[in-house]
Amino acid sequence: MTGQSVAEIRDAVVVDPVGKFDSWEDQVRRHCGTVQLIGDRDRFEGGSISTRIFGNAQVSLITADPHMVVRHDSVATSEGGHVYVATPLSGCTHLSQDGTEVVVSAGDVVAFDSSRPYTLTMPEPFTMVAVRAPHRELGVAPQRTHSVTASPWTGTCGVGALASRTLAGLGAHLTELDEAAREPLGAMVSGLINTLFADRLCSMGMDPVAARQLLMLRICGFAKEHLGDSSLSPAMLARRYNISLRYLQILFAEQDTSPARWIRDQRLERLRIDLANPRYDHLTVAAIGGRWGLGDASQVSRLFRMKYGVSPRDYRRMRGDGLVAAA
Repeated sequence: MTGQSVAEIRDAVVVDPVGKFDSWEDQVRRHCGTVQLIGDRDRFEGGSISTRIFGNAQVSLITADPHMVVRHDSVATSEGGHVYVATPLSGCTHLSQDGTEVVVSAGDVVAFDSSRPYTLTMPEPFTMVAVRAPHRELGVAPQRTHSVTASPWTGTCGVGALASRTLAGLGAHLTELDEAAREPLGAMVSGLINTLFADRLCSMGMDPVAARQLLMLRICGFAKEHLGDSSLSPAMLARRYNISLRYLQILFAEQDTSPARWIRDQRLERLRIDLANPRYDHLTVAAIGGRWGLGDASQVSRLFRMKYGVSPRDYRRMRGDGLVAAA
């Protein structure tokens, strides 16, 4: 994704509780995109959202009075969206998407996709932890998420229990973690979502669409673990998974990218994360780029500027000035 501005990679601030329904709707839209809120305006007393960035994922702790959140078809089509994975910590949540309606009890985990219309109904006061991640980061295309959305994982056993406890822990300590601690945890958060999705796809047996999605999740997972290996390439991935390079390109084309571009973007994102971490201030940009399999300093700077709109040095300086750091 070229042309991503610095403003788009800044962390969000903690939102103070508000008392008016219209103000609450504005705050929800800031963090979740264009949605409509429906509720009892006379009885709604308020809510709060704490949001922090973990790598490429946004983690939010949300507490509010009963209401409904609606993402309309026209908005989802024009605005695009993200994958959400959420667990209610208290109160139940009703989710409707793709013709399926489910009740998500406290402690269970559910996914939904904001690139398609959905409705979330919270009939009682609730607290929820929600993770928002881009499709490309997870290795899933928007049109391929139907098999994992609106179908809860139980929070009592298996990967659902692991995900539930992890998300609850992130919510409990969300405001305590500084940026230097949060950024490296981004890989853990996206890996957790990948594990959930892989678990669901494996349970679908020989379904060809599920098998295709599972292969893509495994390819992206392996690539993320080996970004620092300079030999990582589309040809290497194709050989490892015994598929043709052409088929690999088809898989990534479903996410409007190519294997080479995806690897490059992932490496640049790891570079950005390290530049945002003061623990690596003793390393040069070239040294950090080398850690992630990137080329010489001039190439790193050119690619970084193409993606984020500023040079690596300027990004690091702006972080030092507080312009791209967490609030």
